[in-house]
Amino acid sequence: MKISNHIFSLLQEHDCVIVPNFGAFVARNISAKISSDGSKIFPPNKEITFNKSLVKNDGLLINKISSTENISYELADKKLKNWVIKSHKKIKKYGFIEIKNIGSIELENEKYIFTRSQNSIFLKSSFGLNSIDSVQLKRAQRNGNSYLKYAAILIIFLSLTGVFTKSYLDNVSEFNEESYALANLEIEKKIQKATFNINTSLPVVKLPIKKQYGNFHIIAGSFMLEENSLKMIAELKSKGFVEARKVGVNRFGLLQVAYNSYDTVEDARLALSEIRLEYDINAWLLIKN
Repeated sequence: MKISNHIFSLLQEHDCVIVPNFGAFVARNISAKISSDGSKIFPPNKEITFNKSLVKNDGLLINKISSTENISYELADKKLKNWVIKSHKKIKKYGFIEIKNIGSIELENEKYIFTRSQNSIFLKSSFGLNSIDSVQLKRAQRNGNSYLKYAAILIIFLSLTGVFTKSYLDNVSEFNEESYALANLEIEKKIQKATFNINTSLPVVKLPIKKQYGNFHIIAGSFMLEENSLKMIAELKSKGFVEARKVGVNRFGLLQVAYNSYDTVEDARLALSEIRLEYDINAWLLIKN
């Protein structure tokens, strides 16, 4: 599988994808817009920019390659490094590089100029929505007011989708985090009941569960079966990671289990280094709003 496909897939879920020793693709949501010549109307999407200064490996892309292609972290790292070397050579030789589904990077006066692919939809809520030719709207107007009415409704819908997408995702994220906390509490109760025969006269021990977690998660593993994810959580807690929990399901339907979650990327990267050194070299950082 091509590196560009992995980058494209990650940009659908994340706002920043770093390619180590190459640069970072940064995304932000944009509303529906009309092309500069007025010929097309584009649905809400993500605007992609390229930052040459962000080159430090955060493990996200390499872990994506490793898990998707079912290869080791080391082999995935080697594959990505080879891609970076070839890409630098192409830019040096031709002055630009075309990255499929992402866009092109041009080197001009020692400055990197990125042009996003106009045909790619990075925003999941806009999947299936293609650009609309303004000529079609004019034909609709000639064919009757009803067609024009529907076209106008579509344009308004596309614009509102872009405006409210970020707010909607923020609300969903907040709801999910609260749901994860409640789910963890219920799991703890079930584990206690299934494992121990506790006399009801004994005092109840309440585990401290945070109501809200940070957006930076250290991932221990991804599982198809819930029972396996629960085993991993129990194992992590036995090692002292009391905040170990599930942090949702990825696009492949796998349950993701985290050692812990952090409020800042600095704290998360520091913890990731310690975990990789002492526990698991394959642990990686997930940024999830």
